[in-house]
Amino acid sequence: MRFPDGVDMDLRELKAFCSVAEGGGFSRAAAALGVAQSVLSRQVSALESELGGRLFHRTGRGTQPTELGLALLPRARGLLADAEQLVAEASGMRGSPVGSVDLGVVPGWAQPLISTLCSRLMRDYPRVRLRVHEAYSGQVEEWVASGRVEVAIFNRYRRGAVRGAERVMRGDMMLVGPRDHPALRRKEVPFRALAGVPLAAPVWPNGLTSVMRETAARQGIALDFVMEGSSSALLREAVARSGLCTVFPKGFAEREMAGPQFAAARIVKPTIEQTTWLAVGTHRPASLAVRTVARLVREILKAG
Repeated sequence: MRFPDGVDMDLRELKAFCSVAEGGGFSRAAAALGVAQSVLSRQVSALESELGGRLFHRTGRGTQPTELGLALLPRARGLLADAEQLVAEASGMRGSPVGSVDLGVVPGWAQPLISTLCSRLMRDYPRVRLRVHEAYSGQVEEWVASGRVEVAIFNRYRRGAVRGAERVMRGDMMLVGPRDHPALRRKEVPFRALAGVPLAAPVWPNGLTSVMRETAARQGIALDFVMEGSSSALLREAVARSGLCTVFPKGFAEREMAGPQFAAARIVKPTIEQTTWLAVGTHRPASLAVRTVARLVREILKAG
Protein backbone atom coordinates (compact mmCIF):
# COMPACT_ATOMS: atom_id res chain seq x y z
CA MET A 1 0.00 0.00 0.00
CA ARG A 2 1.28 3.43 -1.00
CA PHE A 3 0.46 6.52 1.03
CA PRO A 4 -0.40 9.81 -0.71
CA ASP A 5 2.36 12.37 -1.07
CA GLY A 6 2.52 14.78 1.83
CA VAL A 7 0.94 12.45 4.40
CA ASP A 8 2.64 13.00 7.76
CA MET A 9 1.51 10.26 10.14
CA ASP A 10 2.08 10.61 13.86
CA LEU A 11 3.17 7.42 15.60
CA ARG A 12 0.57 8.11 18.28
CA GLU A 13 -2.11 8.07 15.60
CA LEU A 14 -0.83 4.76 14.27
CA LYS A 15 -0.74 3.30 17.78
CA ALA A 16 -4.30 4.49 18.40
CA PHE A 17 -5.45 2.93 15.12
CA CYS A 18 -3.76 -0.42 15.84
CA SER A 19 -5.16 -0.53 19.38
CA VAL A 20 -8.73 0.03 18.17
CA ALA A 21 -8.33 -2.57 15.42
CA GLU A 22 -6.92 -5.18 17.79
CA GLY A 23 -9.32 -4.41 20.65
CA GLY A 24 -12.44 -4.33 18.48
CA GLY A 25 -13.62 -0.96 19.80
CA PHE A 26 -12.65 2.47 21.03
CA SER A 27 -13.63 1.96 24.67
CA ARG A 28 -11.52 -1.19 25.11
CA ALA A 29 -8.57 0.35 23.29
CA ALA A 30 -8.76 3.50 25.42
CA ALA A 31 -8.80 1.43 28.61
CA ALA A 32 -5.82 -0.63 27.41
CA LEU A 33 -3.82 2.48 26.57
CA GLY A 34 -4.90 4.40 29.67
CA VAL A 35 -6.22 7.41 27.73
CA ALA A 36 -9.61 9.04 27.35
CA GLN A 37 -11.79 7.65 24.58
CA SER A 38 -12.18 11.16 23.16
CA VAL A 39 -8.40 11.44 22.77
CA LEU A 40 -8.29 8.13 20.93
CA SER A 41 -11.15 9.17 18.64
CA ARG A 42 -9.38 12.43 17.75
CA GLN A 43 -6.16 10.58 16.92
CA VAL A 44 -7.96 8.12 14.64
CA SER A 45 -9.95 10.93 13.02
CA ALA A 46 -6.73 12.84 12.34
CA LEU A 47 -5.22 9.75 10.68
CA GLU A 48 -8.37 9.30 8.57
CA SER A 49 -8.15 12.93 7.44
CA GLU A 50 -4.51 12.48 6.46
CA LEU A 51 -5.26 9.31 4.50
CA GLY A 52 -8.48 10.62 2.99
CA GLY A 53 -10.72 7.71 3.99
CA ARG A 54 -12.48 5.98 6.86
CA LEU A 55 -10.55 3.32 8.76
CA PHE A 56 -13.43 1.72 10.71
CA HIS A 57 -17.02 0.61 10.32
CA ARG A 58 -19.17 0.69 13.47
CA THR A 59 -21.37 -2.42 13.64
CA GLY A 60 -23.57 -4.08 16.20
CA ARG A 61 -20.65 -6.37 17.05
CA GLY A 62 -18.16 -3.57 17.61
CA THR A 63 -15.74 -1.67 15.42
CA GLN A 64 -14.42 -3.38 12.28
CA PRO A 65 -11.64 -2.09 9.98
CA THR A 66 -12.65 -0.92 6.52
CA GLU A 67 -10.81 -2.10 3.42
CA LEU A 68 -8.45 0.85 3.87
CA GLY A 69 -7.99 -0.08 7.53
CA LEU A 70 -7.19 -3.70 6.73
CA ALA A 71 -4.62 -2.59 4.17
CA LEU A 72 -3.01 -0.17 6.63
CA LEU A 73 -2.89 -2.49 9.66
CA PRO A 74 0.18 -4.65 8.85
CA ARG A 75 2.14 -1.60 7.66
CA ALA A 76 1.21 0.33 10.79
CA ARG A 77 2.29 -2.55 13.02
CA GLY A 78 5.57 -2.72 11.16
CA LEU A 79 6.23 1.00 11.54
CA LEU A 80 5.50 0.87 15.26
CA ALA A 81 7.79 -2.14 15.71
CA ASP A 82 10.56 -0.40 13.77
CA ALA A 83 10.20 2.72 15.91
CA GLU A 84 10.28 0.65 19.08
CA GLN A 85 13.41 -1.18 17.96
CA LEU A 86 15.07 2.08 16.93
CA VAL A 87 14.48 3.62 20.35
CA ALA A 88 15.82 0.50 22.04
CA GLU A 89 18.98 0.46 19.96
CA ALA A 90 19.51 4.18 20.43
CA SER A 91 19.36 3.57 24.17
CA GLY A 92 22.38 1.29 23.96
CA MET A 93 20.56 -2.04 23.98
CA ARG A 94 21.68 -3.25 20.53
CA GLY A 95 21.99 -7.00 20.41
CA SER A 96 19.29 -7.56 23.04
CA PRO A 97 15.85 -8.31 21.51
CA VAL A 98 13.24 -5.66 22.25
CA GLY A 99 9.67 -5.17 21.11
CA SER A 100 6.35 -6.89 20.55
CA VAL A 101 5.95 -10.08 18.53
CA ASP A 102 2.63 -11.39 17.18
CA LEU A 103 2.51 -15.19 17.24
CA GLY A 104 -0.22 -17.21 15.54
CA VAL A 105 -0.69 -20.74 16.85
CA VAL A 106 -3.12 -23.61 16.35
CA PRO A 107 -5.13 -24.77 19.40
CA GLY A 108 -3.39 -28.13 19.66
CA TRP A 109 -0.02 -26.48 20.31
CA ALA A 110 -1.09 -23.43 22.31
CA GLN A 111 -1.36 -25.18 25.67
CA PRO A 112 2.13 -26.73 25.94
CA LEU A 113 3.94 -24.10 23.89
CA ILE A 114 2.84 -20.72 25.22
CA SER A 115 3.51 -21.30 28.91
CA THR A 116 7.02 -22.58 28.21
CA LEU A 117 7.70 -19.79 25.73
CA CYS A 118 6.57 -17.10 28.17
CA SER A 119 8.77 -18.54 30.89
CA ARG A 120 11.79 -18.52 28.58
CA LEU A 121 11.12 -14.96 27.46
CA MET A 122 10.66 -13.63 31.00
CA ARG A 123 13.84 -15.33 32.13
CA ASP A 124 16.15 -14.58 29.19
CA TYR A 125 14.53 -11.82 27.11
CA PRO A 126 12.39 -9.68 29.42
CA ARG A 127 12.13 -6.82 26.90
CA VAL A 128 10.20 -8.98 24.41
CA ARG A 129 6.42 -8.75 24.65
CA LEU A 130 4.36 -11.58 23.18
CA ARG A 131 0.91 -11.25 21.57
CA VAL A 132 -0.65 -14.66 20.95
CA HIS A 133 -3.43 -15.29 18.42
CA GLU A 134 -5.08 -18.73 18.39
CA ALA A 135 -6.94 -20.21 15.42
CA TYR A 136 -7.02 -23.26 13.20
CA SER A 137 -4.31 -23.70 10.59
CA GLY A 138 -6.02 -22.05 7.61
CA GLN A 139 -6.59 -18.85 9.56
CA VAL A 140 -3.06 -18.84 10.98
CA GLU A 141 -1.61 -19.23 7.48
CA GLU A 142 -3.74 -16.32 6.28
CA TRP A 143 -2.51 -14.20 9.19
CA VAL A 144 1.17 -14.75 8.45
CA ALA A 145 0.59 -14.21 4.72
CA SER A 146 -1.19 -10.89 5.36
CA GLY A 147 1.28 -9.70 8.00
CA ARG A 148 -1.09 -9.84 10.95
CA VAL A 149 1.29 -12.21 12.76
CA GLU A 150 5.06 -12.39 12.43
CA VAL A 151 5.58 -15.98 13.59
CA ALA A 152 3.14 -18.77 12.79
CA ILE A 153 2.67 -22.38 13.91
CA PHE A 154 0.25 -24.40 11.78
CA ASN A 155 -0.48 -27.96 10.72
CA ARG A 156 -0.83 -29.74 7.40
CA TYR A 157 -2.15 -33.21 6.63
CA ARG A 158 -0.85 -33.69 3.08
CA ARG A 159 2.59 -34.69 1.84
CA GLY A 160 5.02 -32.16 0.44
CA ALA A 161 6.87 -29.08 1.57
CA VAL A 162 5.29 -25.76 2.49
CA ARG A 163 7.00 -22.86 0.76
CA GLY A 164 8.65 -20.45 3.18
CA ALA A 165 8.06 -22.68 6.23
CA GLU A 166 10.13 -25.13 8.25
CA ARG A 167 8.76 -28.50 9.34
CA VAL A 168 9.30 -28.91 13.08
CA MET A 169 7.07 -31.84 14.07
CA ARG A 170 5.43 -34.92 12.60
CA GLY A 171 2.97 -37.38 14.13
CA ASP A 172 0.15 -39.83 13.39
CA MET A 173 -3.50 -39.02 14.00
CA MET A 174 -5.48 -40.97 16.58
CA LEU A 175 -9.14 -41.71 17.07
CA VAL A 176 -9.92 -40.66 20.65
CA GLY A 177 -13.08 -41.36 22.59
CA PRO A 178 -14.66 -42.89 25.70
CA ARG A 179 -12.71 -45.87 26.99
CA ASP A 180 -15.60 -48.32 26.43
CA HIS A 181 -16.24 -47.25 22.82
CA PRO A 182 -16.31 -50.35 20.55
CA ALA A 183 -14.14 -48.65 17.88
CA LEU A 184 -11.31 -48.28 20.42
CA ARG A 185 -10.87 -51.87 21.56
CA ARG A 186 -7.54 -52.21 19.74
CA LYS A 187 -4.46 -50.00 19.40
CA GLU A 188 -5.13 -49.45 15.70
CA VAL A 189 -8.38 -48.72 13.92
CA PRO A 190 -8.86 -48.93 10.14
CA PHE A 191 -10.18 -45.70 8.66
CA ARG A 192 -13.15 -47.60 7.28
CA ALA A 193 -14.24 -48.36 10.86
CA LEU A 194 -14.97 -44.65 11.38
CA ALA A 195 -18.12 -45.03 9.27
CA GLY A 196 -21.12 -44.35 11.48
CA VAL A 197 -19.03 -43.28 14.51
CA PRO A 198 -20.46 -40.01 15.92
CA LEU A 199 -17.59 -37.54 15.59
CA ALA A 200 -16.63 -34.12 16.90
CA ALA A 201 -14.43 -32.25 14.43
CA PRO A 202 -12.85 -28.85 13.83
CA VAL A 203 -15.13 -26.22 12.32
CA TRP A 204 -15.27 -26.51 8.54
CA PRO A 205 -13.35 -25.54 6.45
CA ASN A 206 -10.34 -27.23 8.04
CA GLY A 207 -7.37 -29.16 6.68
CA LEU A 208 -7.90 -32.27 8.80
CA THR A 209 -11.62 -32.42 8.09
CA SER A 210 -10.93 -32.01 4.36
CA VAL A 211 -8.52 -34.95 4.34
CA MET A 212 -10.97 -37.10 6.30
CA ARG A 213 -13.84 -36.28 3.91
CA GLU A 214 -11.69 -37.04 0.87
CA THR A 215 -10.45 -40.33 2.35
CA ALA A 216 -14.00 -41.35 3.22
CA ALA A 217 -15.15 -40.58 -0.33
CA ARG A 218 -12.37 -42.74 -1.79
CA GLN A 219 -13.35 -45.61 0.48
CA GLY A 220 -17.06 -45.21 -0.24
CA ILE A 221 -18.08 -44.55 3.36
CA ALA A 222 -19.84 -41.69 5.13
CA LEU A 223 -18.54 -39.92 8.22
CA ASP A 224 -20.97 -38.69 10.88
CA PHE A 225 -19.80 -35.22 12.01
CA VAL A 226 -22.24 -34.57 14.85
CA MET A 227 -20.51 -31.51 16.27
CA GLU A 228 -17.94 -28.97 15.06
CA GLY A 229 -15.79 -27.01 17.51
CA SER A 230 -13.49 -24.01 17.15
CA SER A 231 -10.92 -25.24 19.69
CA SER A 232 -9.32 -28.40 20.99
CA ALA A 233 -10.84 -27.68 24.40
CA LEU A 234 -14.37 -27.84 22.92
CA LEU A 235 -13.62 -31.10 21.14
CA ARG A 236 -12.14 -32.58 24.30
CA GLU A 237 -15.26 -31.55 26.23
CA ALA A 238 -17.47 -33.19 23.61
CA VAL A 239 -15.60 -36.45 24.07
CA ALA A 240 -15.64 -36.23 27.86
CA ARG A 241 -19.27 -35.22 28.29
CA SER A 242 -21.16 -36.33 25.19
CA GLY A 243 -19.63 -39.68 24.36
CA LEU A 244 -18.43 -38.54 20.95
CA CYS A 245 -15.12 -39.49 19.36
CA THR A 246 -12.67 -37.09 17.74
CA VAL A 247 -9.35 -37.18 15.92
CA PHE A 248 -6.26 -35.72 17.60
CA PRO A 249 -2.52 -36.01 16.92
CA LYS A 250 -0.76 -38.65 19.00
CA GLY A 251 1.18 -36.14 21.11
CA PHE A 252 -1.91 -34.15 22.06
CA ALA A 253 -3.89 -37.30 22.84
CA GLU A 254 -1.13 -38.60 25.13
CA ARG A 255 -0.72 -35.22 26.81
CA GLU A 256 -4.29 -33.99 27.20
CA MET A 257 -6.44 -37.15 27.16
CA ALA A 258 -4.46 -39.59 29.26
CA GLY A 259 -7.14 -40.01 31.92
CA PRO A 260 -8.84 -43.35 32.66
CA GLN A 261 -12.05 -42.24 30.95
CA PHE A 262 -10.40 -41.97 27.51
CA ALA A 263 -8.97 -44.40 24.98
CA ALA A 264 -7.09 -43.80 21.73
CA ALA A 265 -6.25 -45.85 18.66
CA ARG A 266 -3.96 -45.03 15.74
CA ILE A 267 -5.85 -44.59 12.48
CA VAL A 268 -4.50 -46.91 9.75
CA LYS A 269 -5.33 -48.08 6.23
CA PRO A 270 -4.53 -45.32 5.48
CA THR A 271 -2.67 -43.51 8.22
CA ILE A 272 -3.23 -39.77 8.53
CA GLU A 273 -0.06 -37.86 9.32
CA GLN A 274 0.06 -34.38 10.80
CA THR A 275 3.07 -32.17 10.09
CA THR A 276 3.62 -28.98 12.07
CA TRP A 277 5.24 -26.01 10.36
CA LEU A 278 6.96 -22.87 11.57
CA ALA A 279 6.81 -19.76 9.37
CA VAL A 280 8.15 -16.23 9.80
CA GLY A 281 6.36 -13.42 7.97
CA THR A 282 8.06 -11.80 5.00
CA HIS A 283 6.17 -8.50 4.82
CA ARG A 284 9.11 -6.79 6.46
CA PRO A 285 12.58 -7.85 7.66
CA ALA A 286 12.30 -9.92 10.83
CA SER A 287 13.45 -8.00 13.91
CA LEU A 288 15.77 -9.55 16.46
CA ALA A 289 12.75 -10.07 18.73
CA VAL A 290 10.89 -11.95 15.97
CA ARG A 291 13.93 -14.11 15.21
CA THR A 292 14.36 -14.84 18.92
CA VAL A 293 10.73 -15.93 19.35
CA ALA A 294 10.95 -18.13 16.24
CA ARG A 295 14.12 -19.77 17.54
CA LEU A 296 12.60 -20.45 20.95
CA VAL A 297 9.43 -21.87 19.41
CA ARG A 298 11.54 -24.18 17.26
CA GLU A 299 13.54 -25.37 20.28
CA ILE A 300 10.47 -25.95 22.45
CA LEU A 301 8.56 -27.90 19.82
CA LYS A 302 11.50 -30.07 18.83
CA ALA A 303 12.29 -30.80 22.48
CA GLY A 304 8.70 -31.73 23.27
